[in-house]
Amino acid sequence: MNAHEKEQRAFELEAQLIQFHRRAIPLPGVVPPENMLAFVAQLIDSIHRVEFVRTVRDRHVSVARADPKSPLFDPIRAAITLSAKQTEEAFWLVFLATHCGRNLRTAWQLAAELYGSSELVPWTWARVLVDPKSYIDWIEGHYETFGGKFGNHRKYESLKPGPKGTGAIVRSYVDWIAGYGSHAAMVGQARAHADGNARRAFGVLYEQMRAVLRFGRTGRFDYLTMLGKVGLADIEADSTYMNEATGPKRGAKLLFDGQIDSKTRAKTLEARVAVLERHLGVGMQVMEDALCNWQKSPNSYRPFRG
Repeated sequence: MNAHEKEQRAFELEAQLIQFHRRAIPLPGVVPPENMLAFVAQLIDSIHRVEFVRTVRDRHVSVARADPKSPLFDPIRAAITLSAKQTEEAFWLVFLATHCGRNLRTAWQLAAELYGSSELVPWTWARVLVDPKSYIDWIEGHYETFGGKFGNHRKYESLKPGPKGTGAIVRSYVDWIAGYGSHAAMVGQARAHADGNARRAFGVLYEQMRAVLRFGRTGRFDYLTMLGKVGLADIEADSTYMNEATGPKRGAKLLFDGQIDSKTRAKTLEARVAVLERHLGVGMQVMEDALCNWQKSPNSYRPFRG
């Protein structure tokens, strides 16, 4: 969105929120004008983040984006460029991107290192799938040479050997996918189980992904929503899953109750968010992201890039 489009969308969202407040469910959290402006700005930012990936899909993406030795390496853009002809590799790159996260200082360096930037041949999905032990041994033998850092959503993860380290996480991911035969089969089975409904399929995969070690609510949500944005899976978030989160739940309490520490149950809040999302038509990923970021600074817009 350009500046004019953002301004127009902001006017529309504010009008929709006021209408919802008056005719559907009160929104005391955005009654103060400064709160309304801040919340709308967060919605705009969240919409932009979702639409940006989809916009990139329509552009030419350099092959250097998929080369871990290149300073242009970007696992998300790489997944986009590989999604048509090397689908399984694209899924693997989305996993690496989600596990590492984009660090504000080192960008995608850690993902590049885990993909094999120091090796003659990258650690492709085909290599890892047939011999995960060699890949895990390689990580545990080289991690001390890595300079990349985990992103904000993954800041508590570790490369060190152990039951909670990256090696163990990769092993659990490989086992999860291998159980279906391929990533594509995994998604296909979920969609069949959901009768082709994109939101229900998301919910199926969200529950199944509990099999992946240390991919909690945020990790699963980020991975699955990115599959949808990149175009690898026709799925769409069906919920904010705030029962397992702090930020979105606090944001919803502030929005609907006017106080972050209200006693309203997550199930009730989730139902209200669903009604509001249908009214705004922005998607659950936008709602989750905007609520989480808004509650950090509800009366003064602050951009969040972590």
